[in-house]
Amino acid sequence: MLFLAVFCGFLAEYQLEHKIERDREREYINSLLNDLRLDTTQLNARLNFRMGKVSTLDSLMYLLKSKELSSNTASLYHHGFYGIFGVKFIPNNGVLSQLKNAGGLRLIRKQAVVDSLLHFDIETQWIIDFENWERDRFMDFSPYENVLDASVFENHLSYHYPDIFTFNRISGNPPLLSYKKEDLDKFYNRVQSQKRTNAVLINRFYNLKLLIIRLMNLIKKEYTIN
Repeated sequence: MLFLAVFCGFLAEYQLEHKIERDREREYINSLLNDLRLDTTQLNARLNFRMGKVSTLDSLMYLLKSKELSSNTASLYHHGFYGIFGVKFIPNNGVLSQLKNAGGLRLIRKQAVVDSLLHFDIETQWIIDFENWERDRFMDFSPYENVLDASVFENHLSYHYPDIFTFNRISGNPPLLSYKKEDLDKFYNRVQSQKRTNAVLINRFYNLKLLIIRLMNLIKKEYTIN
């Protein structure tokens, strides 16, 4: 009888621990889904930004090779102002990082889900590393600064603290700092390099978005979540 009582107690404790782990797994899964939804929203925004930047960079390249550049400097200034800006993708990876660092992935019983999460993590880290490389690669703004006069920008900026500023459309044909072919060619080469880098990130963002959609569908299927 004593043995049976001990055994039943052990069994009850095991079942309780098992239930606790399953409840924790469900909590992690729901939190992961929420993070993935936030990542999808952010990726859509980053894709829209990057696609808009394609238009900006194309306009700069066209103007820099145009014979009518001297009569279209306002447009060059306009696109040049936005050409240097970038917005990084910052994944909502708090839950996944917690699972990885604390050995919590063992709580996820579905191996297919674990494998997909790790694949997603690798792809996300690739984008983070590449955007850091992009930032460092284009840290030198001299190709822009040797041609575009910052005082033209300043004269068309309205500051509204604590907000940053409003950039007002430039009219007329403000002079460039340099019309030398060498400076214009360096400017063009920089912009073209930015365009190539931008194209790579558009492709990786799009593929990551598709990966997230597949991952979310897999999780919902495996855990019967509507």
